[in-house]
Amino acid sequence: MNTLARKILSFIMVVVFLFAFGIFAIASGEDETETQPSETVTPSASTDSNSPTGNARVGDYEVIIDSCRLAKDYEKKPVVIVKYIFTNVDDDDPASFMWSIEDHVFQAGVGLNESYFLDDSANYSSDNATKEIKKGASITVEVAYVLNDTTSDVQVEVSEYLSFSNKKITKTFKLGS
Repeated sequence: MNTLARKILSFIMVVVFLFAFGIFAIASGEDETETQPSETVTPSASTDSNSPTGNARVGDYEVIIDSCRLAKDYEKKPVVIVKYIFTNVDDDDPASFMWSIEDHVFQAGVGLNESYFLDDSANYSSDNATKEIKKGASITVEVAYVLNDTTSDVQVEVSEYLSFSNKKITKTFKLGS
């Protein structure tokens, strides 16, 4: 699922939630003027996954931006395949990388699009991105992105999907010499 589709789905889910919450407030007789002020959330600094542990938490999950490798898509365009290790730390419900984590990859500050059809020689499978894992389990996920060039550094950012937190995990990979 591409980023635009994720954002549209997120928007729809937020609208449904707000509508449902509004109906609940009306049914319980609450008046907007009587509600408690909401907690102020301050943005947290980016977390560099190059820390000694090599990982960081985002919400109920732990993500390691492990490595990357170069490959080609079906049109022979260069792609980078980023390897993540995704752990469901605290979510009692099964969770998948695709529906729990927002991933973005940039090259020279420009976002890269995901690539879905790779050359057979890439030895690539995107299946694990949608597999659900239970609390305490980990899974290796690979996601491919179409490169603008094969020499500029690639910066990977991940955050929790559908979160009000600004916490991100970042890691930069050097492609060129």
